[in-house]
Amino acid sequence: MKSKLINRRSAPGPYLYLPAILLFWGLFSIISGVSPVFSASDDPFTDKPVTAIVILGNQKVTRDTIIDKMSTKIGAPLSPVTLDKDLKDLFSLGFFENLMINLKELDNGVEVAVIVIEKPTISAILIKGNQKITRKDLLKEITLHTFSILSEERLQESREKLELFYHEKGFYSVRIKTKTVSAGKNTVQVAFIIDEGPKCYIKKIRFHGNHSFRAWTLKRQLQSKTYNLFLSWATEAGVLKKDQLENDSKLLKSFYLSEGYVQVRISKPKVTMDDNRKWIYLDFDIDEGEVFSMGKVEIVDPDSESELTDNLVKILQGKSGKTFSNLSLQNDIETLSTFFADRGYAYVDIDPQTNIDPEKRKVDIAYHINRGSKFHFGRIAIAGNTKTRDKVIRRELRFAEGDLFSASALKRSRERIINTQFFSEADLQTIQNDDDTIDVKVKVVEGPTGTFSVGLGYSTVDSIIGIANISQKNWLGKGLDATFNVELSGSRQFYNIGLTDPYFLDMNISSGLNIYNEEYEYDAYDTKQRGIRFHFGKPINEYTSWSAGYRWEKVKIFNISETASDYIRDEEGTTTTSQVYFSLIRDRRDNYLFPTRGYKLKGTLVFAGGPLGFDNDFYKIIIEGHKFYPFKWDSAFHLWGLFGYADGYGGQELPLYERFYVGGLKTVRGFDFGEAGPKDENGDVIGGTKELILSAEWIFPLLKDMGLNGVIFYDAGKAFDHDENLSFDLRHSVGFGIRWKSPMGPLRIEWGFNLNPEDDEKSSVWDFSVGTFF
Repeated sequence: MKSKLINRRSAPGPYLYLPAILLFWGLFSIISGVSPVFSASDDPFTDKPVTAIVILGNQKVTRDTIIDKMSTKIGAPLSPVTLDKDLKDLFSLGFFENLMINLKELDNGVEVAVIVIEKPTISAILIKGNQKITRKDLLKEITLHTFSILSEERLQESREKLELFYHEKGFYSVRIKTKTVSAGKNTVQVAFIIDEGPKCYIKKIRFHGNHSFRAWTLKRQLQSKTYNLFLSWATEAGVLKKDQLENDSKLLKSFYLSEGYVQVRISKPKVTMDDNRKWIYLDFDIDEGEVFSMGKVEIVDPDSESELTDNLVKILQGKSGKTFSNLSLQNDIETLSTFFADRGYAYVDIDPQTNIDPEKRKVDIAYHINRGSKFHFGRIAIAGNTKTRDKVIRRELRFAEGDLFSASALKRSRERIINTQFFSEADLQTIQNDDDTIDVKVKVVEGPTGTFSVGLGYSTVDSIIGIANISQKNWLGKGLDATFNVELSGSRQFYNIGLTDPYFLDMNISSGLNIYNEEYEYDAYDTKQRGIRFHFGKPINEYTSWSAGYRWEKVKIFNISETASDYIRDEEGTTTTSQVYFSLIRDRRDNYLFPTRGYKLKGTLVFAGGPLGFDNDFYKIIIEGHKFYPFKWDSAFHLWGLFGYADGYGGQELPLYERFYVGGLKTVRGFDFGEAGPKDENGDVIGGTKELILSAEWIFPLLKDMGLNGVIFYDAGKAFDHDENLSFDLRHSVGFGIRWKSPMGPLRIEWGFNLNPEDDEKSSVWDFSVGTFF
């Protein structure tokens, strides 16, 4: 009986069980007379049938796993080529330190015995030396797992991932070693021994060859930032990150291209560290080249007449003779794409071909247009609206089935759907059909539109407030806005019930009604107001609308303090006001609740009394403007200004409760109600007949998923009495706060600091409110 032993083993490593291998080798050599090398020509086993396959030495790896991986099968003729492949395939599993195949001649064929020595199993993963980063965070980076078979490749991969993780946290001098210790029964403990070293920060970013721009201008273009004593702990400014570093050269080049340096060359940044391995220095080598200007700009469109292409050239940012700008080039591509996509060419291709003339330092640009087919809107499907009726969504769409395709109409439709505030998400998916139509699937995710809340709040003006609120912005799924509010405090009682239909009788006209009652206790007097208000409005175009309304209100001023001024005493009694108002609104904000770009302008004229009758004759003019600028980190700058003018007519004074009161959350923060305006001789606020307010805010996300934002602001404003001229001698404040889209509605908590408090004023005031932000 003959036998043969075929051996394939791994490269020597720290867990090579040599005694076991020699034992197996010796055992089979003694019993079977194995010779380790045979030539294929004199091999007596070749082409004999395999009658048995035996697996020996496996403890954790199942027999089926090994058999399934082998190409040698029972009944098949034995092949040296197949056996060699089996050894390679089994070894590739990564489970074995050593593999051997023993061939034994039987009466009816050959027995194939696969003898394995398994790699050890990981019984524990140890992390030693970590002080700045937790074991839990480090384990997330390791690809090894306990009770799995040790893999040298994964051990090395885990060490490299840990080093990269430390680098991302600023520990660039980290040193990580691995160690494995036998734990018996073919198991090992894996230890990662870490020397973290000091945390490293970018100390300086240096530029070489920049003759046209100062270093601070170039630094602003980079994602990598230098260490900042006050900000780095919160923003990680100064921490060197590989992905940011790789992008910095591209950002610098893009900046130079936008300034006309067409042939600029930027080196990869050189990273060096000081001797203490604490500070990092970044160096960029720059070859600026010369500034290039725009040469000939043309549009090549075989399907357009020359007059159209000439007119299109006029709307582009890039003009012949101007400094070349890569940013203008990208904007012009977008402009042309939108132009043609708004005319049905949904898949237009814009190919800008440039010709650079180094001698004249000019860049000629030819925009080659391939319009493709003209498309129309096909079927419009609505999905995701479980309670909202289809028509509530469809009426916000700026296109209909059969209309010529328009990319701008798609974009505007999504904005309008989101601005209803009925949906947290809206996605308009386009599906191209073979008949040159594009179906649109409007997928929405409905957000909470109804609230029922009872709770307590606090205001510096009203102290503790009891709040009860029932509101439904999408009542009956028809888009009706129904609300009932009650607010009770020691100084104020407020009740309001209202209903608004933005599409009254399915027409593009809004209509609404409010009934309210309010009682308020001021320091020098009390008021009781009750009234009713009708309002309606209609769009003029996509972004402009008008609104008008009528208000009837009865006001009683009573319980006047004995020390009150004559001015306040003269207001005692009950009067009725009948007034109309008219407003013109231009609104280009991208989002009504949390805008980041666009503007809103509003002018309002109020007229009371006269032919409308009752007791008070006065008028008001109010002009208000908001402007939003997007910034980094999904934040935005908000500039706000308001001017108001009011006066009585027909020999009447402006009523006390119709005057302008500046100071408080909705005007100038950091002041109590009306404090930034006229006061009587007793120091009681009496409001003004003119007001001017200016404000600048930075709004940034704190917890984006929760709708929680932070705000830092500067306010300036003042109310002026009838005998004062309007001026920029204003009161000033700064402060911060949070804004949250809470279950009770948009919530504001803000703390303002009076920059120049007078003797009877607080140095700071904080306020909160639940209601619309802007």
